[in-house]
Amino acid sequence: MRRILTIVVALAAAAGTAMAQQRPQYTQYALNNYLTNPAVGGIESYADMRTSYRGQWAGVEGAPETMYVTFHGSIGNPDNAKTSPKSRKANKYGFSSRNSYKKAVPHHGVGAVVQVDKAGLLRTSTFNATYAYHQPLTRYLTLSSGLAGGLTQYNVDVERSRVLDPSDPYLVGGNMSASKVDVGVGLWLYSPDFYVGLSGMQLLKSKQEIVTTDDPAMSLQPHFYGTAGIRFQTSNDLAVVPSIMVKATGSATPAVDLNLRALYAQYVWGGMSYRHNDAWAIMAGVNLNYMFDVGYSYEVATSSMSRVSAGSHEVVVGFKLNNASKVLCPQWVW
Repeated sequence: MRRILTIVVALAAAAGTAMAQQRPQYTQYALNNYLTNPAVGGIESYADMRTSYRGQWAGVEGAPETMYVTFHGSIGNPDNAKTSPKSRKANKYGFSSRNSYKKAVPHHGVGAVVQVDKAGLLRTSTFNATYAYHQPLTRYLTLSSGLAGGLTQYNVDVERSRVLDPSDPYLVGGNMSASKVDVGVGLWLYSPDFYVGLSGMQLLKSKQEIVTTDDPAMSLQPHFYGTAGIRFQTSNDLAVVPSIMVKATGSATPAVDLNLRALYAQYVWGGMSYRHNDAWAIMAGVNLNYMFDVGYSYEVATSSMSRVSAGSHEVVVGFKLNNASKVLCPQWVW
């Protein structure tokens, strides 16, 4: 079992990126930073639910496929519609000025993340529950700290394998699985104009390890994320939002994602993304109403995978629940 798990986990890690990233990667990370930082939970006054499907390297047999559902909401964060007249006043498009906005209040955030990642014979299922506390530092700055805890299960579907020797003792006994308790932490500093986040996931060393080897490329390891974004309001109806994510593990050079989005009238957005030495992408989305939004991205590999892959597709669908003030575009994480 350990021999098969060692091989499959190593292949899955290589499939994720060339930088030894073992966790799923997303082109549209800016639409759901909660995936990598539990401190984002409860940042808005409404409850946020998002689901996504990512098909990586179309046309390649056994290529990674990732699905997730996230849900988080706030406790003690009053809705804009119930606040005083001094709250943020928006123009006809819903944008607010720098000097007139709803000040954040101390509040809690709770939520959960469910992810399923498939790569070849390996299926990785993750469930995490999260808690965050948002504390205003000044009129413009709020700091949130978050904690995530849950379980990750790895399953190797041996029955789907095609082998030359069916009597191989390592392939007898059906599917194989192992589980690991997971813990993550995060910090998120935000204002009406920018955000900065730091987080770490897979921080707990479980007593039941998937791989027993000294090769760091074949072992589960902590992942660290640094995220930042800034919003430039170029006019009443146009905002430009560049952002960056730096991903690192203990055994690899940090990987960098660059993202640039333009949002028009809060309804329609488009942009481009670049992952260093890996891929570039185009993306677009629309906020259909005060409850529903959708985003799509098409990614082209710049690595050697470009010779065999027809690209990667990613769809994100979002729901704003209990949105009494009819927020069209997220006010704090854009």
